[in-house]
Amino acid sequence: MASTSFLLVAVSALLATSACRRAKPGPTLLQSAATNTAVQPWTSVSLTVAGPEVNENKMESCTEEAQKAGIQLAAGAPIVGTLYFLEENDYLETAGAPNGRYTFGSMNSNATCKIALSKMTKLDTLVKFSKAEPANCKATGSAEGSDSGFFHAGNYDAAVVEAQFNVRAAGGNLFVQDSSREQGNRVVVNGRGFHCAE
Repeated sequence: MASTSFLLVAVSALLATSACRRAKPGPTLLQSAATNTAVQPWTSVSLTVAGPEVNENKMESCTEEAQKAGIQLAAGAPIVGTLYFLEENDYLETAGAPNGRYTFGSMNSNATCKIALSKMTKLDTLVKFSKAEPANCKATGSAEGSDSGFFHAGNYDAAVVEAQFNVRAAGGNLFVQDSSREQGNRVVVNGRGFHCAE
């Protein structure tokens, strides 16, 4: 009798595990939700998320980070990439990446999505980063970026990327960092945006 109960529990657990495996989404092309805001996206990208660790939360993270950055996620966009979520070393495949891919270290999914979007849009060429005071540039306002972790600490590079996206939204092309700090599992960078003549 006890062995029959054990067998039933084992079969139930096996069925539940296989159902969970089947429930994992496969490669998914992300789409921006329709919004009623007056802010128009400054670019569109076609971003697919894939890999054994992809889930609804990670898809939501990428959609949320794209919206915050002013990027529309759309099929058929000229900028194309696939972001693979793995147990470790997530990576982005996109044109222009060294050897076809950018590999990410240990970080939360929001950080991975922020940095992947910055790589796809070549943000570093659109909004330069500096810690030095610029000459002959027009200030566009203060800029802040942050990244918070849960299983991982906040990521400094992702915080800088968020600040660069904020400078881009304000019409700037240079982010000058004035300070950075850690607050528990959160990293915050502060600085100013500028528009400098090309």
